[in-house]
Amino acid sequence: MKITNEKYKNLNLANEEERGENLIIDFIISSIFGLVIAFLTFKNFTLAFLIYLIVRFIYYLAFESLLGRTPGKYQTRTKVVNRIREKPTLVQLFKRNLSRFISILSGISDDERAIHDNLSNTFVIKNNELKKIEFKQPLILIFNLSLVGFWIYYFGTKSKLESIDRIMLVILILAFIYGLVFGIKKIKNYS
Repeated sequence: MKITNEKYKNLNLANEEERGENLIIDFIISSIFGLVIAFLTFKNFTLAFLIYLIVRFIYYLAFESLLGRTPGKYQTRTKVVNRIREKPTLVQLFKRNLSRFISILSGISDDERAIHDNLSNTFVIKNNELKKIEFKQPLILIFNLSLVGFWIYYFGTKSKLESIDRIMLVILILAFIYGLVFGIKKIKNYS
């Protein structure tokens, strides 16, 4: 049973669905930035992984300190605040985003707060008056196009396709057709 309304009566905390949507959007965007920077600049896997984590940390810290919101939070009309609904300090945001890397394993507790919320004494609140920017659909399209581009590059540079390569190619084609049909249906529903 959720205890949010009993414990934090003065805050309108974001629920699990909104927090989950934030996580997905921000994870994909920060991971794309992290992977591009890490693997284009470093060939050593360990160093590349460290750079990937640093880029993701900077992504969250920069957005939350400058705007109070990441792109995922723009999608869900949520923002990060302190206990009195004001912008958190830089120290709070530093703690929040450093502990985020262990917090992902915790999920959301009964009071709608994750480990990184508790350790930094910050809250993610819902405010329907905040500007909403849609990131989900364009992000899904970019992600799918990136996958298609990767597989075109992968199959285009191989001189001989193995059985597993052929299976992956068939799966890619089916997934692309499914995504295309699903996307067209979504566009027709919005029209």
